[in-house]
Amino acid sequence: MNDVNGEIFLGANDIADLITSKILHERSDRQLETFQTRLSMYATKKEWLDYIDTIQDIRRFQYENGTGYFFDDDSFSYLFFNIHSTHVSVELVGDEDFVEKYEKQFETDFEFVTNQIEWIYSSDGSSIEIPLRHDRMPVEEMYPFLEGQTLAEFYDGFMHSSASILLLIGPPGTGKTTFIRGLLQHSEASAIVSYDSNVLEKDYVFANFIEGEKNVLVLEDADMFLKARSEGNTMMHKFLNVGDGLVTTRNKKLIFSTNLPSIRDIDSALIRPGRCYDILHFDELNQEQAEKLATKVGTKLNRERSSWSIADVFFEQNTNMKKTTERKMGFI
Repeated sequence: MNDVNGEIFLGANDIADLITSKILHERSDRQLETFQTRLSMYATKKEWLDYIDTIQDIRRFQYENGTGYFFDDDSFSYLFFNIHSTHVSVELVGDEDFVEKYEKQFETDFEFVTNQIEWIYSSDGSSIEIPLRHDRMPVEEMYPFLEGQTLAEFYDGFMHSSASILLLIGPPGTGKTTFIRGLLQHSEASAIVSYDSNVLEKDYVFANFIEGEKNVLVLEDADMFLKARSEGNTMMHKFLNVGDGLVTTRNKKLIFSTNLPSIRDIDSALIRPGRCYDILHFDELNQEQAEKLATKVGTKLNRERSSWSIADVFFEQNTNMKKTTERKMGFI
């Protein structure tokens, strides 16, 4: 930025950046109130590009990398979009009428992303944001251990409690990930997730969690992170401090899932009452429980087994749907 003869010149990377700077400068000179909102919407690249071709009343700068701008010269406002693999993020800046107009239009024409997962996959902090899927949500019949309590009641109890840790124990296929997805969706919460121990050894992950907008840290298949400190677990002290230590921040939650067979394998400090809200034991369903779940999801079991994983029940559902589709094919 340079100041020549009392005028301010802002640096620009390209023509769109230049126009954006001029718009904001013009709004400042005119002492106009400026409004801003950021939205994320489920849309493929083709769906979004076909849609924006219908917007004709404002100028457009579009780029091959999936980003673009719309400029409204009359109101000194603009819209910036960025196309991702599964969704589109949009920023609206300018007059209140401009911002409200397009926000309402997009709300009518698209489904908004309300929850996102930030997956940190590299020790240098590289991450991607992934919208939380709205399908395959849990139902009470998946979890007999709730004993009449609804999922919503459990989720609300945990999210509104002073305890920061929830521990899910059970073998694969028993619905732990689906349970977490349901909690995030119900609570309209976004989460940070990482599966790499090298990433979690870095303090910036926890600093970003404490300081940032994401209010849940999810650690799936966290067997190696949960063992006692006496067994050489160097990560536990970080979880204890974030969960109920000096740097604790209100309304931040940590959710661990593990295949460890017993809580005796877990550092006792992590599951201390007041720090840990609950320890949920996930297990396979017996025949009666599996039939209740099958009925709930609109299918039936074609055999009897001593135990059913939730994955098994949904496999039966998919198999039944496939058979129904095959029967409908052919000449009429």
